[in-house]
Amino acid sequence: MIITIHQPEHLPWLGFFNKMSKAEVFVILDSVQYRKNYFQNRNRIMGSNGPQFITIPTRNKGHMDTDLAHTEISTEGANAKWKEKYLKTIQMSYAKHPYYSEVYPVLEQALLPETDLLCEVNMRIFKSFAEKLDIRPAFVRSSEMDLEGAKSDLILDICKKLKTDIYIAGPSGRDYLDVPSFTDAGITVKYNDYTHPTYPQRKAKAFESHLAALDLFMNCGWAEGKRIMMEGNEGLSDE
Repeated sequence: MIITIHQPEHLPWLGFFNKMSKAEVFVILDSVQYRKNYFQNRNRIMGSNGPQFITIPTRNKGHMDTDLAHTEISTEGANAKWKEKYLKTIQMSYAKHPYYSEVYPVLEQALLPETDLLCEVNMRIFKSFAEKLDIRPAFVRSSEMDLEGAKSDLILDICKKLKTDIYIAGPSGRDYLDVPSFTDAGITVKYNDYTHPTYPQRKAKAFESHLAALDLFMNCGWAEGKRIMMEGNEGLSDE
């Protein structure tokens, strides 16, 4: 059993989907604390005047005590029509891109169902994108598991409960994972090192890396986008 674990980011970058493509099970780490002004409710796209953030507004009161699974979208005051403003920003940014007609409807459909929860929107978006990329792991939410510990211990507990043989971590896992504890549990840890590829990028004066993967798909489409996305793969490392 090969698993990987990641927080449910909004409009994830290419490395998110690259890592997902190598796992049989993708654990959505939604039981951890919501972080204000991080990539959980926003990401960068190529706007009319260069890179810009696109954001889903959240209810920030009490966010220090709220996990990602229960973080609510703000619809009060100026945020009442956030969805219309959000989609308008996407339209203004990408309407003239080569694959807009293929990609925009997928994003729009993911946003249409009504929900108060940020995580539900994020999951619908990246699951829809993964399906178009023919990346089909089983998805498991950590909030639906009975887990213990934090940081490395939490990851290990998830791996044990899912009877994991190989855990694929991101490069930052080198900084906090207690690898001997995984080894003692019979679990091999591998790191997914990823070099961001370049691609034809409309409106950019110079190539801008680490935008939302949406930018690649708008420029190159799903099939070619996946091929380019996998070019950044340096393989799995044991160290």
